[in-house]
Amino acid sequence: MPLRPFRWLPHDGQRHAVKEGTVAFEDTATLCGEELTIPAAHPTKTQWCWPTCTTCDTAWRQHEGIPLFPRQRTTTPHPATRGNTGKPAHA
Repeated sequence: MPLRPFRWLPHDGQRHAVKEGTVAFEDTATLCGEELTIPAAHPTKTQWCWPTCTTCDTAWRQHEGIPLFPRQRTTTPHPATRGNTGKPAHA
């Protein structure tokens, strides 16, 4: 069984998530619902640099229990920033 149930695949100008185990020439759908046929050729280095489909990314993160990106800021400031006056500590 694969470590993750999905994998990334460049398609139509973005990197989409598809089910792990799909093979060349197999018809499938991305997590965002785009229908595609898995290509036989490996993606190019340039294609791997395409932006990630935000809908696929959100669906993957929800399935895996990973916080959505960008992470929401908490209302409690980080301890290192409490009382920060913007002045150097060693003036």
